[in-house]
Amino acid sequence: MKMFIYIDATMATEDAHSALVTEVNTILSDLQNTNKVKRRKALERLHHLAFETETYENQEAQDKILDFSLKHLVTCLADQSEVNRIKSSEIILTFSLRGVVKQGQLVHLIPFLHHRLATVPQVEESEDVRLVQVNIISSITTQFQGAMVPYINDVVGVLKEAVLDVSPEVRKAAAECVSCFAKATREKFHMQSESLAKPLVKALHHQRFRNRVAAVTALGDLLLYGDSKVIQDVSGPLAQCVMDLPQVRLVLAEVGGSLALHMPDRHSYWHRILPLLLFGLKDEDKDVRCKATQLWEQVGHKYEEENVDQLKQEIDFDVPPPDYPPGEVRPGIGCRSLVQRSLYHILPGLLTDLDDWQAGPRLHAAKLLAVLILNADSGVTQYAEKVLTALHLAAGDKEASVVKQVNECGRFLGCFLPPSVFLPLVLPRLGAGHHGERPLVVLAALIEGSSTALLQPCLPDLISVLAEEDVALVFGEAHQEALLCVIRTLLYKCDFSENSFKMFYLLLFIASSSSGENASVAQEGLKELSKNCGYEEIQELYHKHTREVLDRLMVAVGSWTEGSPSFLLLGGLMKLAGPALGHELEILTKILTACTVKGEDPFVCLHCLNQLRHLLVGESQPLAAGGQLEVWLPVLVSKCMREHLVWRAGATAETLRTAAVACLEAACSTGVTTQPMIEEVKECTVLLPALIEDDAEMTRLFACSVVQCVATTYTCLIDTNTLHTLADKVLKRLDDVARAVRLKAAHVLNVLFQDLPEGYDVTLNTAHLQDLCKDALIFLDDPDEQFQEAVCDWLERMKSVCPDLLIKLLESEAHKFRNAHICHRLITSMKTLQVT
Repeated sequence: MKMFIYIDATMATEDAHSALVTEVNTILSDLQNTNKVKRRKALERLHHLAFETETYENQEAQDKILDFSLKHLVTCLADQSEVNRIKSSEIILTFSLRGVVKQGQLVHLIPFLHHRLATVPQVEESEDVRLVQVNIISSITTQFQGAMVPYINDVVGVLKEAVLDVSPEVRKAAAECVSCFAKATREKFHMQSESLAKPLVKALHHQRFRNRVAAVTALGDLLLYGDSKVIQDVSGPLAQCVMDLPQVRLVLAEVGGSLALHMPDRHSYWHRILPLLLFGLKDEDKDVRCKATQLWEQVGHKYEEENVDQLKQEIDFDVPPPDYPPGEVRPGIGCRSLVQRSLYHILPGLLTDLDDWQAGPRLHAAKLLAVLILNADSGVTQYAEKVLTALHLAAGDKEASVVKQVNECGRFLGCFLPPSVFLPLVLPRLGAGHHGERPLVVLAALIEGSSTALLQPCLPDLISVLAEEDVALVFGEAHQEALLCVIRTLLYKCDFSENSFKMFYLLLFIASSSSGENASVAQEGLKELSKNCGYEEIQELYHKHTREVLDRLMVAVGSWTEGSPSFLLLGGLMKLAGPALGHELEILTKILTACTVKGEDPFVCLHCLNQLRHLLVGESQPLAAGGQLEVWLPVLVSKCMREHLVWRAGATAETLRTAAVACLEAACSTGVTTQPMIEEVKECTVLLPALIEDDAEMTRLFACSVVQCVATTYTCLIDTNTLHTLADKVLKRLDDVARAVRLKAAHVLNVLFQDLPEGYDVTLNTAHLQDLCKDALIFLDDPDEQFQEAVCDWLERMKSVCPDLLIKLLESEAHKFRNAHICHRLITSMKTLQVT
């Protein structure tokens, strides 16, 4: 019974095989038909037979189908109908993916694919067909691995063209196929790898980022499994990918890490491999940064393990430098040794990129330099001059992001270089203005990273260079901003209790010559310097150094202009020093005298007079602090003010006249009544009548104020003639064009007649008083009510001087006024006084 069953099964198998052969033969016969529609239908039947019937589960049946049909399918790859070519290609791809294709069949398939895809001009026109055929190569490569070596020329020929295909999908598939093929044929791939380098480099510039990702990966595998010499041609283009999207940069970091870990000849090309990985340590994207950091640690550990004997001493005596950059993790010895070994080769190209015409390369070069300095640690010392030269150039970059990285490079460098090494390289660049503010920017960063213990002994030499004229006395805003940055860093790092003057001099000049934020920062710096030196109040700092500054100014005084550094220092000192100037009034007077003499620059003279006035009118009276004001104020009036009170033609003389009379008013308001001061005021009083009638409104206003001060403080100078002269001139100002002058004149008249000169005879001066009162009466009808009241107040004052005369005038003139009630009020007041 069993025998019959076996025979039946055998007969059934033979029948099925016979039917399959018959069906395949029928299909293959139709594939040779001249009608493309019949060929298409034959391919569809073949696809149905192979993959959609029971034979799909039968490996033996599929083998036979492929054996019978492969040559015909390969022939269909050249079919005139694109649909037929696609269908035949898909059938072959499906057979390949199922592992049906045998090694012996490759001899029929691969040469034909090479003919279709690698012939120039390209034979296969359809992008879809080319994509499927490239996928066929990838599939059979995955299946046969090393058995693909005999076909390496054909496959590489196809891939060279496919990675530059016009179709993005074909390009991407070809790049992925390169990676697959390189791994599969790693033993012989180096023989043909070089020919793929240029096409893949061109593929790096495709507009689709996925294609660029595939190209970067392919180049990585090309270097890993191919000829290592190719890295000389591809490392540069790969490094440019650091400016690409995060997805591309992530793959680039992975490729760099893979090469650093596994590339056979990596020891000869560290300087080309490391940048591909180290770029990622400063990447903006967190994923890229984390991946690069992880790979870099692995590379360092592996290098340390491979060279443990050579690195034993460093491992045993590894001590981190003091003041290591905050927020940074010190790399391992393997990482540091690798960078120190490669720095010589990396730096030239990197420093060239720092001067690139595009901002992107400059920024990434600066970032890489910061990473290299941090990893090189103390090993960067031998390259300090080259690195500092590059940083000096990059510190003037227009891009703030580049300058930020330069500052970071400087901080790292300052941590690893002692000041005794970097100061001789930086300080000669500060002067003469050849390099602008760039050396100061670098110096500030170096100082910030340096150790206080090492920096303090170098402080005197450093401050001496900073205080030189071509460094300290420069007006550029950018230069002063950079200098302030250096100063602030030094104040934070060092003790200036024994070296405070030069720093005070620097800050005072910036506060005097700059405007806006720099001036504010400099004044804050003076406060910090005061605290640094242990003073509770900033005035203590001014008391200590004002005399020395004035001594320097005294040596340089003469022929100053508004742009002279010494003149600006004087202005700043007069503005900021306050009471400290009162203790040095003698030398200050000599300097001001030299600045305000006739023939000196008018602007200098004007500025000195204005600053002197502010010092005299200040509520705290800073010039009186040293008790010397009574001695030197008469000299200031005589030497600085009086000469400019004399009338001279011209707008410049007019401005100086205004400033001088304003300053005189301030001097008279101080209350100094010594005999020398009285004599000087007497000399100036002679000039007041002309000043009261000056063309300049402010001159007339201040002249009236001086008359008021003389009448109240220096009453001994007011005799009968002086009183009448001044009163006549002031009375005329009641009709002035300026309201402020008119009001002032009315108040001054009131003060003038408050205390009459000793022996003043009203009877003898009746005519003069009558003229004064009569001229003043007309202003009682003035439309300005405030001015009316001021004139009325003066007339009220005059009722105690000449009441009878005033009553007679008022009664005779009252009917002429619109405001007659004012006259009647004055009459009533005076009659009441008479009765009393």
